[in-house]
Amino acid sequence: MDFNDKIAIVTGGSSGIGKATVQLLLNQGAKVIVLDLKPIDINFNKDNLFYYDIDVTDENQVSSLIKTISEKFNLINILINSAGVTARNAFDQEVSEYELWKRVLEVNLNGTYLVSREVVKVMIEQNQGSIVNLSSIMGQVVYPEYLNSLTSPYPISKGGIVQYTKNLASFVGDKNIRVNCVSPAFIYTDLTKNILDDEFIGTKLKDQHPMKRFGTPEEVAETICFLASDKASFITGV
Repeated sequence: MDFNDKIAIVTGGSSGIGKATVQLLLNQGAKVIVLDLKPIDINFNKDNLFYYDIDVTDENQVSSLIKTISEKFNLINILINSAGVTARNAFDQEVSEYELWKRVLEVNLNGTYLVSREVVKVMIEQNQGSIVNLSSIMGQVVYPEYLNSLTSPYPISKGGIVQYTKNLASFVGDKNIRVNCVSPAFIYTDLTKNILDDEFIGTKLKDQHPMKRFGTPEEVAETICFLASDKASFITGV
């Protein structure tokens, strides 16, 4: 894959799958703009790496920053929406079920919508662009024995991203903009390790996968970058 001279935005790019995607894009020649609440720690290709501190749930922040990025770089070729939280790490302190529900949906679903909405405006003017959203197998498969519950917001937020991807793809397809979604199975990251390290849950989930292991962020990044690249020029809405 060749991303020379491509301008890519990656939300949630400071850790996990987002960080692995940033590293792969940089290795392939892209200029990468990371939007996250914490700085990214990468010690190579720093001339092509840019970081902005932002809460993707803040509509005014998002609108203002995407305008700034568009004016500075004159182009946005790629958007990767990987910012996300789980119910276990959305807050540092105990909160009500409803507050937790709102926060997970705000970050995972609303954040994807807000950033996409502003970037799509730029891409329509350019008449080109590629967006890849990060969902999860939990947005499509129910695990009633050990993960899902009546009050679990994470699967709902990820399922919403799947449908949002399809809707947006159908709306902007004739404007030469592609929108796709990656729904990984269980990937071992800082976000998921407190679940996957659980002896009961982790063993059950691993045993259900044909390869009997968890995936890595780098494996998912390869798929994300393929869908973002020109090699996937006739793929949209998946």
